[in-house]
Amino acid sequence: FFSLCCAMLPVVLALAGEYIAPEWLIESIMEPIPFRVSPYMALVFAVALVYTPFGLQLLYKMYLTKGKVDNMAPRKQSEQLKAMYPAFARLSAAEQNMQESMVIFAPALLAALQAGVPKDTVGLYATAWLMFRSLFIVIYTIQFHDLVAACRSLSWVMSLCITTKLMYLAAAASV
Repeated sequence: FFSLCCAMLPVVLALAGEYIAPEWLIESIMEPIPFRVSPYMALVFAVALVYTPFGLQLLYKMYLTKGKVDNMAPRKQSEQLKAMYPAFARLSAAEQNMQESMVIFAPALLAALQAGVPKDTVGLYATAWLMFRSLFIVIYTIQFHDLVAACRSLSWVMSLCITTKLMYLAAAASV
């Protein structure tokens, strides 16, 4: 039963995103951050952020192989390194998760803008998403304890809820 509940957690979080990420909560979390990113610049930064784990993974691969990166079979070499080095495997997992999250974040942001959600509101949520996803990458890379892994999961939860909140805002504005 517990496994089933955990497997369905993303679905529940996506549906509850409107309530888990209310504007007052996001504003209070973002209060110490002295800037907001415009929605369209958030997309640019999000693309860069999606590829940050890949870049870190490539640098680590260069270090581990002493510069002998196999460009003929890079995925095979990466699979071997993942099996031998947990940090390399975590970077690979972070990269995959970032790609999965971008696929839903970008359309949510664009839908909110297209539906007429105020740019300041979209910018607030987009900046928060970038912050939580940045934390996700850092924590995933360095995690060394279950408590740290729980913080990673919390950053993932918040970014998913922010994404679905943008979708809910778009739906409400388009009525």
